Amino acid sequence: MNTIDHDTDVLNILRRDPLQSALTNNTLRGFHISKQFSDNIAALTSLDYDASGNKCITTSSDESLRIYDCVGGKREQVLYSKKYGCNLAQFTSHSGCVAYASTKINDTIRYLSYDTNQYIRYFVGHSQRVTSLQRSPVAATVLSAALDGVVNVWDLGSVKPASTVTPVCGGGSVEERGITAAYDPSGMVICVAVGSAELQLFDVREVLKGPFKSQSISDIAGQALVAGIRFIPPLGDHILLAMTDGSYHLFDSFSLQHCATLRGADLPGDANGAGFATINGIGGGGFALRKMQDAHLGQNITVTPDGKTVVVGGQNGSISFWDISRYTSAEANASSASTLEPSVLAPDGVWNGSHDGPVGVCAFNPQIMECITGAQALAIWTSSAAY
Repeated sequence: MNTIDHDTDVLNILRRDPLQSALTNNTLRGFHISKQFSDNIAALTSLDYDASGNKCITTSSDESLRIYDCVGGKREQVLYSKKYGCNLAQFTSHSGCVAYASTKINDTIRYLSYDTNQYIRYFVGHSQRVTSLQRSPVAATVLSAALDGVVNVWDLGSVKPASTVTPVCGGGSVEERGITAAYDPSGMVICVAVGSAELQLFDVREVLKGPFKSQSISDIAGQALVAGIRFIPPLGDHILLAMTDGSYHLFDSFSLQHCATLRGADLPGDANGAGFATINGIGGGGFALRKMQDAHLGQNITVTPDGKTVVVGGQNGSISFWDISRYTSAEANASSASTLEPSVLAPDGVWNGSHDGPVGVCAFNPQIMECITGAQALAIWTSSAAY
């Protein structure tokens, strides 16, 4: 394993109560790479932390799954899924287990014990590629969405879906326009972006009744597709959409009002926007998967645990961040938001040091002051600015 240590013992910095008091703008500006792993031989495709923040798992297009000790800053395990491929790996509520999507042979979700390197069961039900996979924040379930137009909630103890949603796509076929889904932090609401034309909110207890709230997003999507969805922690009162044109859109999760658009220096229309030319140059007719994959299925975007900052890995290898607290604060929610036009925000800062290619994965640790990003190499970022 090839690793690079940038600072001695830097991974122990800011371990004491870091996320309640130290996540300031100054602290975020001080983030730097403290350790880097260069053992993947291909681009990283997904990244997830476990609930404790002690471990993370990555998948790569070299068909490997790697598990890292985030506190000690070391790699623990390497597993392979050569026959079926792997993507969208998620830790589950069961210790020592992960679920991940297949990328070859079939569209089955595989449930694996990484302690024994044995499959526990297969979740069979999708007939096209899985584009979203997320564990429930509160229950022993995982949520999946696929290009067959189906959203499934899987009980970890059963091979059959616990519930199934087939959202109505009004903006063209799902195969052409994509689909993605996410749990809110309570685990009681599912947001689905169907056909990149509409946001739909479902109550997990009553999914068969259809969405209890929906909103057209055709005006902000245009020819772009929704590559991924994230609810803003800790309350989930805002939703972030990652688009295939490289823009990011913030919505109020109660009214589904469009609050703001986030844009960066390496996005289309700017001097360094060539990274998205292959996305914009693709026509319709079943190209949703490639468009969404070129935009990393939204895996290159994360939000700090306090919900105030969005961090995004760019096509040019940079890491940018935006302060969104002015739009997600209690004061902003109490204002007459319906009269406000959405703002277009430039990044508040860019971290020094860049990857040698498009950053495909980005995740902020839910418990300790660190962020992990990856192109082919995996980088652990920490900060000493607050101390």
